[in-house]
Amino acid sequence: MKSIRVFLTVTLLAIVTLVNFAAALRGYQASMVEAEALLNQRMTQQFELLDLSLPTLAEWAERPSRGTTRIERSVGLEFQWMDAERQVLMRSQGAPAEHVIEHDPGFGKANFGGYRWHVLLAERRGEQGWMLLAERDDERYRVAESVIVPAVLPMVLAVPVLALVIWSLLGFGLRPIRRLAGDLEQREASDLRPLSAQALPAELQRLAQSANSLLRRLEAAFEREKRFAADAAHELRSPIAALRIQVENLALRAPEHSAAVDKLHQGIERMQHLVDQILILSRLAPDQVGGVRCRFRPVNVAALARQLIAEQSELLADKALDIAYEGGEDWALGDPEGLAALLRNLLDNAMKYTPCEGRIRVSSERREDLLCLRVIDNGPGIPAEQRERVFDRFYRVGGDRHLSGVSGCGLGLSIVRQVIDLHQGSIEFCDAPEGQGLQVVVCLPAAGAPSKGQEGGRHEAQ
Repeated sequence: MKSIRVFLTVTLLAIVTLVNFAAALRGYQASMVEAEALLNQRMTQQFELLDLSLPTLAEWAERPSRGTTRIERSVGLEFQWMDAERQVLMRSQGAPAEHVIEHDPGFGKANFGGYRWHVLLAERRGEQGWMLLAERDDERYRVAESVIVPAVLPMVLAVPVLALVIWSLLGFGLRPIRRLAGDLEQREASDLRPLSAQALPAELQRLAQSANSLLRRLEAAFEREKRFAADAAHELRSPIAALRIQVENLALRAPEHSAAVDKLHQGIERMQHLVDQILILSRLAPDQVGGVRCRFRPVNVAALARQLIAEQSELLADKALDIAYEGGEDWALGDPEGLAALLRNLLDNAMKYTPCEGRIRVSSERREDLLCLRVIDNGPGIPAEQRERVFDRFYRVGGDRHLSGVSGCGLGLSIVRQVIDLHQGSIEFCDAPEGQGLQVVVCLPAAGAPSKGQEGGRHEAQ
């Protein structure tokens, strides 16, 4: 069943139509019986009038000995005047010259002249002899149907009108369901507020209560997950810091083990990076949308990009990377910390996976009310079939270690997607214009440059 409204409309219309048809058929049959009685009554009256008129007709009609007299008649109506032995003395134009029935007096049926006839046979009043009055059945049915069909036709024509009424009433009755669906569709993914059941019909209140119970359980589960991740990351910071100090002391006391100490130090740095990424994810969790959006303000993307590039000067020098920002002083409307995390992760990926002496280009472009950022490198890129999966947490192209030899925690692009969703932006991966490498295009809400009086409050975004 694809639609409750369609199902109920078809079912109700079928039931009403069936009942309507049965009532119409029963009414038609009853009306035909009644019409038959009325037509018989009319035929009896015609018989009596004709019986009274026969003496007048006999004055000028030919005698039976000279032949049978024929009288012009109405369409579908014939008569015969017969003597006591039922020999025809006078007849209408379409009546046969001999008697046509042998049954007892009264109403009956006869066939002559190519038609089926309804006949009335009776003795004449005060005189010997018989008279037969015949009326064509098709004419009788035509007269009956001319009265009955107009009475039945409105019942047939009422079916489409009734379908429209049922469809409209069901649409009106199902409006609470549409309102409930619209309420859920318009919500953010993080909006787990309970549904209002006050304005809902009794049949839907139970559904709303069940949905609210589910929303409460989801909210509690998300809260536990967020709290666990944040608490675990915070708790790990102190041991990692202590471990870093111990490794530094070990490097001073045992210089002969410098290679092993370096590997140990790299592992600690990766662990610290993972903890930092988890903390960023917890701050950008869907349930924090309201608080984060309260911090939206114009952010100088050009200054932010230059600052983040400068922070990576050591890695840039070690790999001899050619990196540059190309663009004007463009501004985006968003959370300064979130945009910094977004751009930092995109730059980190580009710097890590671009080979030595490679090239990275960062640019911005204003498109009406959007600001589009581009990060282009000439690294190995991302296969097209994996470009959606890279946003999954802890997913890394090539597994734990990329073909380039670079390791990571697999959370960077998850943070990027979280920030973009928070800002209602978009991200697209495509091949670099030169063929080798990856081009990342991020579109965010654009903002105008703040006035000089406001710019002092923007330094935290730069």
